[in-house]
Parts: sequence; C-alpha cells; structure tokens
Amino acid sequence: MKNKYGLPEEELNRIKKRDKFCVYCHKKMITPYQRSCKKDSATIEHLNHLPPWNNIDTVAFCCGSCNSSRRDKKIKDWFKTKYCLERNINYNTVAKPVKGYLDNYEKFLDLILKNKWIFAKTMPKIPHYYLVRDNLSEKDKKLFDELKVNLNKNGYIKEFQSKEYRYFDIYNYKYWIIENILNREEIK
Repeated sequence: MKNKYGLPEEELNRIKKRDKFCVYCHKKMITPYQRSCKKDSATIEHLNHLPPWNNIDTVAFCCGSCNSSRRDKKIKDWFKTKYCLERNINYNTVAKPVKGYLDNYEKFLDLILKNKWIFAKTMPKIPHYYLVRDNLSEKDKKLFDELKVNLNKNGYIKEFQSKEYRYFDIYNYKYWIIENILNREEIK
C-alpha cells in the first residue's frame, strides 16, 4: 500500500498486522489494495478525518466500502447513517482501535464544543483561544482533568519558543494544556 501521508512505514506495517479485518464491519480485507476490488481492499482510515494526516495514533485500516461511506463524517455521526445501521456498526461493535480513539479523543468533544472559548488578546501574532479550568462546571472540570492525563500520556511533543509542549489534534484544532488552561489553535 502506498503511503502518501508521511506515516512511518514501520508503524504502518504494525497497524496493518493488527487490522487484518476492517475495524468497522470486520470484513477480511484484500491487501495490498486492488483497484478492481476497492470495496474489499484495505485502506488507510484516518479516525480524525481532518489534518494532520501523519498522526499514527489516529490511523487504522478499514475496507474501501466503510471508508467510502464514512468519508468526512465524524465517527459518531456516521454511526447514525443507514449504512452503519444496516450493518450494525456502532461503538459496541467496532474494533478496539476505534473505541480507543473515541474514548481518548472524541469523548472530550463535549468539553471542547459546549464551552465559550476566550481569544488570547495578549498574543495577537499567535492567534489562539483558551478555557480556564476554574471557570468550568464540575462535570467539565472532571473532563478537563481526564483530558490533561490523556494528553500527558498520548499527546505528541512539539517545541514552541524553545519549550516543549504536548499536543493532540481533534478535527481542525490542536490542543495543549498549560497548568489549568486548555488552549486551542486552528490547524492550517
């Protein structure tokens, strides 16, 4: 399978060995990819359907049919489609990598989507937004704390102004935490 996403080949091979069956419908997949059997061929699936494409933690293999059906939908939204309902594809039936992604990333969407983000006015040349833990509901404070642990465990390290921070990407934003502040910046 051609790797046009810049994913490390050894990691991709490890995932390919793990995902011999489609992570969604559990169909045995054809590998390497065959254009004449694309619906049954193994395809790279980006669980986080937006860039960056080279985050190995958000990659799995699924059949061409599931990949084509999902396209750019969020996984939980895709579960509600006719395609998934007819095939009994849902949180309880998908493979472990998909459940892990949903548990480690998408469960934080409530925290991320329902709160009002504050623009960091003091840093206009580095436009980003933030949430302060102390201003959150008790439920969201627990999510914040879980997110902090998850980020320290699963986030990727990147240097910014000679300091290293841990980041994770959900949809079109990258997130990082500094003490009790969750920051986010749009991925361009």
